[in-house]
Amino acid sequence: MTHHLTRKAALLTAGFILLNASANLAFAREPAQVNYQVLLLRQELSVQKNGAYTDNIDRVIQPLTMAGVQSQSQMQIGYPANFAQVHILEAYTETASGVKHSVPADAIYTQSSPDALSAPFLSDGRIQSVVFPAVAPGDTLHIRYTIHYNHPYLPGIYAISTLLAPNVPVSKAQIILHAPTSQKLYAAQQGDAWHAVSIRHAKNMTSRSFETSLNKVSYPPLGSPAMTQYAPLAVISTAEHWTDVAEAYNQLATPSMQMTPELQKAAEHIAHGATGLDAVKVIYHWMQKNIHSVSINYANAGFTPPSASSTLQRGVGDSNANAALLCTLLHAVHIEAAPAIISTSARFHPYPAVDPFAFGHFLVYVPAYHLFLDPTSRYAGIHSLPLEDAGRPALITGKNPRMTQTPLPDLSLPLIDQHTQLRLSASGTMRDQTVEIRRGYAAQDIRSALMGSKGRMLMKGLRNGFYEQGDLGQLQSMAFQNREKLDQPLGLKTSAVKDGLFIPGQSVAMIMPTDTSMAKPLQAFTAESVRTTPSLINPSNMQSDISLKLPQGYQPAYLPKNIDVQTSVGSYSIHYALSGQTLKIDQRLKLPEFVVSAKDYPALHQLAILSSSSTREGLLLVKKLKR
Repeated sequence: MTHHLTRKAALLTAGFILLNASANLAFAREPAQVNYQVLLLRQELSVQKNGAYTDNIDRVIQPLTMAGVQSQSQMQIGYPANFAQVHILEAYTETASGVKHSVPADAIYTQSSPDALSAPFLSDGRIQSVVFPAVAPGDTLHIRYTIHYNHPYLPGIYAISTLLAPNVPVSKAQIILHAPTSQKLYAAQQGDAWHAVSIRHAKNMTSRSFETSLNKVSYPPLGSPAMTQYAPLAVISTAEHWTDVAEAYNQLATPSMQMTPELQKAAEHIAHGATGLDAVKVIYHWMQKNIHSVSINYANAGFTPPSASSTLQRGVGDSNANAALLCTLLHAVHIEAAPAIISTSARFHPYPAVDPFAFGHFLVYVPAYHLFLDPTSRYAGIHSLPLEDAGRPALITGKNPRMTQTPLPDLSLPLIDQHTQLRLSASGTMRDQTVEIRRGYAAQDIRSALMGSKGRMLMKGLRNGFYEQGDLGQLQSMAFQNREKLDQPLGLKTSAVKDGLFIPGQSVAMIMPTDTSMAKPLQAFTAESVRTTPSLINPSNMQSDISLKLPQGYQPAYLPKNIDVQTSVGSYSIHYALSGQTLKIDQRLKLPEFVVSAKDYPALHQLAILSSSSTREGLLLVKKLKR
């Protein structure tokens, strides 16, 4: 499992510098400041006839601020030590006046990668660290190095790809792939920033190259998808079709899924006589509970999974190992299944050309029921993928390889369906009885947050959350329905008393009770009215109905206007109605897609403003005068 994939050092080192300062712009805004620039980034990959290959990298980077010095003065080069070697050819700091300070030998050192330390039986990853001396803003950092690979990560497939991060200036970037003439080369790009460069062909070799520069800097705002979704990306590969990757992976994975008497016996014991879809459910949920998961960077580990029998014995594996084991257990009860490779980054279309490291996580595909299963996810139901797996490009391996897409979240029923009964007293105390039904990833989120808590510890945690939200009073009770039944909706029933909502008097004011959770998915889109990049949202279908019993003798001075807006990206509505002493508030939000284009962004901004303003509506109650 590699939910946060570090790019492959051999084929994708060029992308590391360009991506380094903005790895997670979907959730954190970068300061509007250029901290460093790339003066030169050149990566040249040469494939030999015997299948080995060498990656030559040349970088020149200039830190412009102290933040840039801190982020760039130590470079790390990751690689799989079991079939690759790194050689630093040259590394030095050059001051603005032209003085060179070479990196001393003791400032170049090798250490195990984090995944090799946590799971050495799954990864032999190493990190070569280079610490530049005497670095100040305005200096330049120069490094040339090679990584030699004894064989490719996947049999017969070589690729190189580089992404331009829009907030890092690049004076010159170039990628080159040389291969024997017996191998054709395929090149493509996302956007038109990269330019194909003609190269003189050497004898018995063919080459493809791209180069570019990026001087105009922009800062992707909060709520942007992965940059591979929209930023300039160039790819050169020896594979023409994604199915070539699937077939190469099959060569590595098929021996790992060999049936053994131990696996056959285990599958029959787990299934306990179940067949068909029932057997899939039982075996999948057994894996979730009994086989633990660790994160592995496949750039450091390679794509060959350990044998299914060894994963069963250890009780732990990465997503590749766990997918191989789940497939093998399903095969034992006569159910066809195959690993499917995806990326968990917020990217929803394939690369413009074939690069195996566009992927970094493994699921299992069961064709008889068109199911994608993630055995590394503890709380996913059989029909509901975790949010980071949904709607992504998926490469199905096995006997019938093909590129497809994992299912989007099922919005046919509300992911969150909340029913609330409120009773407000004239003293300012409110009794709250709420029943909430959660489905899909919304149920997974709560089940994961509970993390096995029970009894007093559970209530303590829930009460702490109650007070952290600013509520006064007491959370009296909470009950669950289907907490352990992952294929069923999760029910939550809460009872609470909230104090101090207003000071009693002839007229009293308070915040209108609404479901504030509806505004949360849209908070990132309230500030800007226009965007030039795509925006990332979580597909949602949420509804809430609130019934508020008002104190005897009080009536609202007015009711807010009803809102009912349908847009190209979704819909939002909130309706208010008064019947006797009961105020009813019906609120709904539906957002069907992950990515909203810059063209459609104003509609998303409109929904964000409407949902946000609804949570701040005031309720003014006026006491009726007695006649």
